[in-house]
Amino acid sequence: MKHIQILTTASALAVAMSGSAAIAQDAGQTPTAVDSGGIQEIVVTARRVEENLQRVPVAVTVLPAEALQRRNVTATNDLQFSVPNLQIKPSNTFPSQPEFIIRGQRQVLNTDENVVTYVNGVPQSTRGLTLYDLESVQALKGPQGTLFGRNSMGGAMLFTTSRPKFVPEAKFEVEVGNYGRVQGTVMGNVPLVDEKVALRIAGRIERQDGFFKNLSPGQKNLNDRRNESGRATLLVKPTDVFENITTIDYIHRDEVPTPSLIEAAPLAGNFFRGITQQAVTQQSALGGGTPLIDTANGLLIRQGNPFRSVANTHFGDVLTKAVYPALSHFAARSNVYGLANTTSFDVSDSITLKNIFGYRYERAYDHQDPSGLSGMTFDVGPLLGAPAGVISGQATNNDTYYFNKYRYFSDEFQLIAKMENFDFIAGAFYSHRKHLLSVNSTFVVGPASFYGPRPVRHQQLDDTGKSAAVFAQGTYDFSGIGLEGVRLTAGLRYTREKKSYITENFFSTSNNQLQKFGPSIPQSSCNELNSTLGNAVAVNNGTRCDLSSHRTYKALTWTGSLEYQAARDTLLYFATRRGFKAGSPNPTTRLLEFGLFGAEKITDFELGLKRQGELGSIPYRLNIAGFIGKYKDIQTQDILQFCSNTAANPAIPAACGTFTDLLVLNVGKATIKGVEVEGTIKPFPQLQLDFGYSYQVGRYGKGSVVPQPTNPALPVANSNPINFAGGVNLQGVEFAGVPRTNLTASATLNADFIPESFAKTQLSANYYYRSKTKGLAVQGIYQTPSFGTFGARLSFNELFGSDFSLAVWSSNITNKRYKLFCSNNLNSIGYAACKWGDPRTYGMTVSVKF
Repeated sequence: MKHIQILTTASALAVAMSGSAAIAQDAGQTPTAVDSGGIQEIVVTARRVEENLQRVPVAVTVLPAEALQRRNVTATNDLQFSVPNLQIKPSNTFPSQPEFIIRGQRQVLNTDENVVTYVNGVPQSTRGLTLYDLESVQALKGPQGTLFGRNSMGGAMLFTTSRPKFVPEAKFEVEVGNYGRVQGTVMGNVPLVDEKVALRIAGRIERQDGFFKNLSPGQKNLNDRRNESGRATLLVKPTDVFENITTIDYIHRDEVPTPSLIEAAPLAGNFFRGITQQAVTQQSALGGGTPLIDTANGLLIRQGNPFRSVANTHFGDVLTKAVYPALSHFAARSNVYGLANTTSFDVSDSITLKNIFGYRYERAYDHQDPSGLSGMTFDVGPLLGAPAGVISGQATNNDTYYFNKYRYFSDEFQLIAKMENFDFIAGAFYSHRKHLLSVNSTFVVGPASFYGPRPVRHQQLDDTGKSAAVFAQGTYDFSGIGLEGVRLTAGLRYTREKKSYITENFFSTSNNQLQKFGPSIPQSSCNELNSTLGNAVAVNNGTRCDLSSHRTYKALTWTGSLEYQAARDTLLYFATRRGFKAGSPNPTTRLLEFGLFGAEKITDFELGLKRQGELGSIPYRLNIAGFIGKYKDIQTQDILQFCSNTAANPAIPAACGTFTDLLVLNVGKATIKGVEVEGTIKPFPQLQLDFGYSYQVGRYGKGSVVPQPTNPALPVANSNPINFAGGVNLQGVEFAGVPRTNLTASATLNADFIPESFAKTQLSANYYYRSKTKGLAVQGIYQTPSFGTFGARLSFNELFGSDFSLAVWSSNITNKRYKLFCSNNLNSIGYAACKWGDPRTYGMTVSVKF
């Protein structure tokens, strides 16, 4: 692969975000497809400009609605199998909120997103995404922000829903498949006033049994889904120069999350590692395997089928509903409401005013067991010095319930001007977010009676974020002065974000999800992780559990690009961009100095070529982008143990009650570089081949040190301070969890040899490959192996000339077992655990249009 690195760095320049391109890529615009007699041309449209994707100087993958259907993209996670250099990571913390990763831009716990998601121009979280009745999904790669609502480091995902039309239409679709899958989707479009007002309504109900067989009696299978959603869009267009479009959406999710299955445990044991060794053995046995003893790495590694496990989806055996009713459901439950409104007014033929308003409300209960120990039975007697079998029971390790409530509104105003040789856009953006996070966490090994009244660790965080920005960007076409095909774009954005928070951490036996520390809380104790109610050591003091702070972040970001339309079908471009991500609170810390961490920045360079033409008589399209990104002040998580009495000597256990902090700190620099290639070829009129490829390498640079205590074996204290310069040195270390190679390929055959009197028949097949990833213990990431999956769909459209269509499909045809992400806690509690991708699924879809 070194030749690709040479191409990336020596071809050296780096491309494009660009003015007219970025204007054309406005989140409110709708990509469409037109047939040029060969390969369909993807066109990005807006009210004021229409531009071929091949003329847009930015690396972007567009999936129109038809492509989403034939690639069997029905869930958010499926998108990663069709977009080169996109990962979608299932969260260990909030299962209802997946994370988008582009060009290695991984979100760290408690930080803002590196890839910002937009629906109809409104920034929102991934929790409320739906993938039906869409016009398209666009993946923009590299820092975005100058012309988008929020700054982003890695890219932007743009989801555009179908607009109302001034003609009546309706569609009803039913999908059935294995694992008890039943899904129904409806859409109705009604013109209310001829050519003036139209309403479009769409909704979906999804039911599916879990992929992971739960062998615990009476419990739900894991990954079980019970979801409903709906969307209504009203278009008002009283004149040719004025348009208002409003979308209201709702989604309810009730899912048992994809489990984290224990993957490995250290051979060297202490109490907890003795438990995790038993868990590896039991999980292997559930899958019909025997654990592998890896003496070289000192690990006991799980074997066997990962889709057979055991979990307490209702906590019936350990914490009964009668004792802890608020902690009784292993699930990811969420309700999301949203409103988006876009108003456009053409002042003249060359000037348009646009306003994009959005409001989001989210309420989510998430439960996750990051270790994969929930529901297993252990013999803890020998671990406590007692005979075998004396103390046994079920364990619930790291079982944590999260309640999130978000209220978010945003408004963006734009002035768009298009003149003979100059395109210009300027505007302002404002957003206000209020977030409430409540955490209840328990730890039980053995029968509940073994512990007596069991305390629950509580945390409550109230944080607020306000962001205000002004921006301007222009593109000048030099054709007017004789430089045909040369355009220059320059853009600036100034952003000011204020973050403030108040947080509490304490123990009590109360079962309330939402509460604050106070005298009314039964058996409460203002202390941290390693204390107990009987001999609590206060972190602050006995009456003060809260911590609060605020900080303002300011940044000037930019875009600069130069493009050359060398021929009608050939575009060369170069760009440099600055990306910015503000800091956030550290909600678990009890130390004010770590209350808020700093901003992260990236300066990226990109060189691109876009070419569409013919090889002989065979039409093709080829897009290549090489990129280099330079990070500064990277936000990195760190786990440190502190003496609650900072003046104590940590070498004397009696003098040092301890607590553990999960912190995010800014450390050093890094560079990521790579190349992305996408192409289409049509060897026959009936056959189209699409492919995508990416290769990237990210490494930490000088000064990237994850702080540790001066003596890492002892907690932090005055006598054992944090060594900010000599902790874990990451210089030269490759990014963890980021694959070097990614490949997508699909083939679509329009089978015109089958008479259309029977059906318009189409066969599509797709393949996806991801290379292995490296692990990094200090960041809590475990390595994953490479994998590849196949999928296919056979569609019979307009059966016998009717409005009915039928399709049969399958994803992961070979039933490949693959890991999407693995966490590493081997050096702390003593386990590694993995999230697995979906097994083989298949089914049939029937639809009718009216």
